[in-house]
Amino acid sequence: MFKARMRFAKEGRAKYISHLDLMHCMQRSMARCKMPLWFTEGFNQHAYVSVALPLSTGYSGEYEFLDFNLLTETVPEGAVDMLNAVFPEGLRAIEIYPLTDGGMKIADIAWSKYRIAWGFEGSVPEGFLTDIQGLFAQDTIEILKRSKRGEKLVNMREFIHTQPAFADCGHFVVCESTIGAGNNNLSPEYLTKAIRRYLPQYSIADEAYHRLCVYNAQGLPFR
Repeated sequence: MFKARMRFAKEGRAKYISHLDLMHCMQRSMARCKMPLWFTEGFNQHAYVSVALPLSTGYSGEYEFLDFNLLTETVPEGAVDMLNAVFPEGLRAIEIYPLTDGGMKIADIAWSKYRIAWGFEGSVPEGFLTDIQGLFAQDTIEILKRSKRGEKLVNMREFIHTQPAFADCGHFVVCESTIGAGNNNLSPEYLTKAIRRYLPQYSIADEAYHRLCVYNAQGLPFR
């Protein structure tokens, strides 16, 4: 058995594929291109595939990872091209490499970098950019954060690793920020919720979330 890891992108229409359907899609695609997957033994045989920090349905990302096991001792030549030839629209393999040393552990992921877009019915309202810059420059931004134990009032600034950067793009504003992931997770939707709570005078019509990268606690990109 040979362990491998694939970095892939999930964009466009593919962002609406749920996590369970994504797992099925990956297995079907690998079967179609005759990837030599390793299967468990026993009555209910199945291929081992595992996605690191699955995206919420409706989110896109370009730094997603799938771990899987192969029967061969190396990654098949041309594996990336073979998969991209059978993947549905919006899924794209970027690289596949062996985990000879085990690779980084999923549990080591501590931060995710997101690009968030906030859209409006017309142009970006006057003062919006200045006001959100001021909001996220504060030391304390209290929000109700939901977890398995219920809701808790927290200071979301403690979950933001880098100061958000904003850009006015005409009819929408783009924000890039690195926020907590894994055990310290903060959904990027909380940035939107903070704006709606503290700046209710602005009506955000559309919002989109795209993951750019994930890091360990030392700030190294996951690999």
